[in-house]
Amino acid sequence: MATSSIVNTLGAGSGIDVKSLAQSLVDAEKTPKKERIDDKIAKTEAKITGYSAVKYALSTLKTAFGKLNDASDFSSIKPSNTQPSTFGVTASTTAEAGSYSIEVLTTALAQRTASSNFADRATALNGGTAFQLNLSIGGVSTGAIDVTTATPAGMVSAINGAKLGVTAQLINTGSAYNVVVTGETGATQNFSLTSDDGTGQAIDAVAFGTPLQTATDASFKINGLTVTRSSNTVNDVIDGVTLDLYSTTTGAARMDLNRDTAGIKDNIKGLVTAYNEFEDTLKILGDRASEVEEFGGILAGDSLLQSVRNQVRDMITANSTTPGTTIVAARNVGLSIDRYGKLTLDEDKLDTALQDNFTEVSTMFSAGTNNQSIYSPAPAGLAGDAINSIEKMLLSTGLIDTQSKSATSQIAKYKEELTALDERMEKLMTRYMSQFSVMESIVGNSNSMRESLKGTFEGMMKSYGN
Repeated sequence: MATSSIVNTLGAGSGIDVKSLAQSLVDAEKTPKKERIDDKIAKTEAKITGYSAVKYALSTLKTAFGKLNDASDFSSIKPSNTQPSTFGVTASTTAEAGSYSIEVLTTALAQRTASSNFADRATALNGGTAFQLNLSIGGVSTGAIDVTTATPAGMVSAINGAKLGVTAQLINTGSAYNVVVTGETGATQNFSLTSDDGTGQAIDAVAFGTPLQTATDASFKINGLTVTRSSNTVNDVIDGVTLDLYSTTTGAARMDLNRDTAGIKDNIKGLVTAYNEFEDTLKILGDRASEVEEFGGILAGDSLLQSVRNQVRDMITANSTTPGTTIVAARNVGLSIDRYGKLTLDEDKLDTALQDNFTEVSTMFSAGTNNQSIYSPAPAGLAGDAINSIEKMLLSTGLIDTQSKSATSQIAKYKEELTALDERMEKLMTRYMSQFSVMESIVGNSNSMRESLKGTFEGMMKSYGN
């Protein structure tokens, strides 16, 4: 480079270290400008870190709301019964607490009928020619089943493939093969199955005349009232309760539906904790006097903090989009924000709300729905709407990411300024060295003239002395 060439030619003259002098002059101009740009980069990078901290705090808050946004999160009924081997009990969110007497008299059975005996699974039927089976259920014809492979095994495949409400199995009894056909449970599901050789005549070797089990309804008593159903799974007798009947009970069993709200209370407490941690994060990020390393005050004065804080606070203080008559907002279950910005919980008020207005509490938070999409226009309740709002804030097109991307772009511009500054300073160094080169040349010539004159005068003095 030009600077290097100039420096290499210097070495005589004034005796001043002109390279150091030039560098000092360049540094005097460059250093404060570089420090200002570096400071801007550091502060902008800190802002990006701050935006990430805000997103993390919002994600934690979203997780807390996520434990209250589905109706299933309020499934607090815990069923029990004194004879669990005879029937099972499950309860949904609509079930109410209570006690019942359950007596299972009979379980629902399906008709089961066996065919005539066959020597082998591949025994040719109807002379090996395809035929039909005619099925009627409850006295009503369901249509014909085409048996294209005229064997016992072929019959089983045809019956199962038709999917008309009966199933078939090929059983090897040891002395013969039988096709066992099973219908659905319930007295109205009795069936008949006959063969047709294609001319309207039954096939002598294909008959289903051996009854193994008769179709019956389930019969049971609830609090002394007799109920019959065609299935052993009963979900339309007690609201929100499904009974699975296994066998007859020994006398009457006791079934209790007890409400357990401990899990719900824990989830609401978790929301309080998450909200306060979120608020603490924002305070640290916005406090210029904070002593928290790395994060303290790095977003001080940034309007994003107040915008996010206001949006999140509204999620707690605003009325639910699915209010009840008594429970219309979080304040009705004991949630409130104090003068320090902290979310507090009045547990007594929450207990009362859960005891007296449980369904309204569930609806206020969850809209009584499960797995509602954030893109659904329907109201989602306090927790559901909060999740939707936070999700939009966290999107790549949301305010936080937009600010972060803007900061990243600004850093790129600052780095371009540093590059431009380096280029200007390199040119300035070259100019200084060029100027000093001229100076050194002048000083060098002056020194030569001085030495020449000095020699001349000394010679003259010697000649006069002689």
